[in-house]
Formats: sequence, structure tokens, C-alpha cells
Amino acid sequence: MANAFVMRPLPFTPSMSSGTAVGYLASAVANDYAGVVWKSLGGQSQVSVEVDLGSDQSIDTALFFGCTDASTAWTMGVQSATNAAFNTGLVTHAAGIPFLAGSVFPSHGRGVGYWAGDVGLPARRYWRFLIQSLSNAPVTIARLAVGRRMTLERNFAFGGAFGVRDLGSVGWSPTGVLIRRRAAKLRTLGLSFPAVRKDEAEQKVQPLLELVAGQEPIVLVTDPATDSLRQQRCYLGNLTGELGTIWRTAAGWEWRANLIDLIPIPKSA
Repeated sequence: MANAFVMRPLPFTPSMSSGTAVGYLASAVANDYAGVVWKSLGGQSQVSVEVDLGSDQSIDTALFFGCTDASTAWTMGVQSATNAAFNTGLVTHAAGIPFLAGSVFPSHGRGVGYWAGDVGLPARRYWRFLIQSLSNAPVTIARLAVGRRMTLERNFAFGGAFGVRDLGSVGWSPTGVLIRRRAAKLRTLGLSFPAVRKDEAEQKVQPLLELVAGQEPIVLVTDPATDSLRQQRCYLGNLTGELGTIWRTAAGWEWRANLIDLIPIPKSA
């Protein structure tokens, strides 16, 4: 088991040089609405997803959420360059790696693409993600999150809470008849990091909370170690509850992270 990591998705402008299906927009991969997706043209062996960060920035992580009908046969390459045409200063950071985080899909059935590169990669404005081995299948992406991983020295404490936010309801009429409103469900996660160092609290956790609060989503991967179940361990969601850190001892802080995932589990038939 590896320590969990958190990432704040950076803002970016996307473009798809391999084309977009009619009725879809490239900008969908940069918003937080899981029901608004981007879809590529079919009939291709690979598609290219390119992002403009607006300035030179070093990133080391990218996750693709809401990848409907993604296949475990897909692979991925990662490149960066100093210009939008990707013909100056081109560097390849990964090639032929599995696109999906693991072979077992989350309960919502929508794939999670995953790349975690070396920490401290050169700062570049333009980054390209090549999704390959498609066998002519179209690619669907609800949200691309890119940024830098934040990994604390000490992992979360056991007693983590994994649950579901039920958006439906069940009740009974005055005559005792079941009244049921089926709706989507959202995965929930509650973790406590009880042994955060003072410098980590002041330089990593608290600045993150002050940037995103509960308004912007974060990525949280509970265990980034390679595993068939790693897709299930990847969350994209908003923090809820107490948004801060607790100074527990003279040299120790605590952070309790409670999150609601943005990718819905469809309602029952």
C-alpha cells in the first residue's frame, strides 16, 4: 500500500487535434459537470488530448474521469512541448502505458484514466495525452484533471469511511404504500490524517483548503500503488464538512478530509 495523494486540478484550455464528434465540445473536459462530456470521432487508432496551461508549469499527474466504454486494451502516451504545435522542445514522458488505472471498474461503470509521472518534471505550458490502441472505438471523457500530487509523509489512519450519498428517497403513504423515488447515487469518502507535520499543514494542506474550500473539486487517490482495483480508489469531488486543520499536539496536526464524488452511479431501472 502506498500513501494516499491529493491533487488540485489546474485550470487549462483543451484542444483535440484528432477531432470531436458532432454535438460535443472539447471544453467539456475542463468543467466539473460529469453529465457534459467530450467524445472523439470513431474510426481511429488513437486520439490526442492537448492542454494549454496558460504558462509554464510542472505537472506530474493526470486523471481522466467519466470515460464511458473505456477498454483495458487502451494505452497512453504523455508529451510536453514549448509550443502549441508540439514541434519545439518535444519531450516524451510516458509511452505505451495502460490508459486505465486498473482492470476493475468502479460501480458507476465509467473508466478512470491514470498517469503519474516523476515529481519535478520541467515546467511546460503545453501537454499532450495520446490515447492509443483504440481499435476504432470513440473516446469519451467527462473531466480531465492535471496537476501536482500532494503526498503527506504519514498516511491516513485506519477507520476510513467509504459510503454513498443517496439522492433518491423512500417513504410511505398514509395507507402504508411504499413511495419510492429512484435517483443517482454518489460515492463518499471520509479520511483522517492524524499525524500531519507542522510544515505540511502550513505549506501544503492549509493552502490547498484555502484555494479550493468546498467550491472546487480535488482529486484524492486512496492508494496509488499499481493494482487491479485502483480505478475504484480514485475520487474526484468536493470537500464537505469542516474545512481546516486541527493543531493536536505541539508538533502534530490533523486533517479530516470528507469528499463527495462527482461521477454518479446511475439510478436503478
